[in-house]
Amino acid sequence: MKRNYYIFKDGDLKRKDNSLVFNIEEQHHYIPVEDVDSIYVFGEISFNTKLINFIAKSGVVLHFFNYYGFYSGSFYPRE
Repeated sequence: MKRNYYIFKDGDLKRKDNSLVFNIEEQHHYIPVEDVDSIYVFGEISFNTKLINFIAKSGVVLHFFNYYGFYSGSFYPRE
């Protein structure tokens, strides 16, 4: 069953070996992409196009919110 993930801290979101890695101050949190339905981002994160292409292929949706918690936009993969 796929789950939603919520990111409230600042850090880097990257692809590593067909999974997602969220780096926060030298801590690495591995997230299997098969387990992810959507990611809700409330903090400041850095990512690159390699990650965007990977999550698009996997069907993961990214939702972005600003500093005050208001909705900014989403990245929906092509169907």
